[in-house]
Amino acid sequence: MKVFGFVSGVAIGMAAAAAAVSAMYPDVPKRMKRDGKHVWRDMMKMF
Repeated sequence: MKVFGFVSGVAIGMAAAAAAVSAMYPDVPKRMKRDGKHVWRDMMKMF
């Protein structure tokens, strides 16, 4: 159960950090989504 608590704590912390960043910089999530699409497309070209 300690591992579950640790993992859930890390997940909650990451979610809180993402929410804080998106609140301060509203364009960051859009940019991350756009860049993620580019990275995914480039990775698929390699295979």
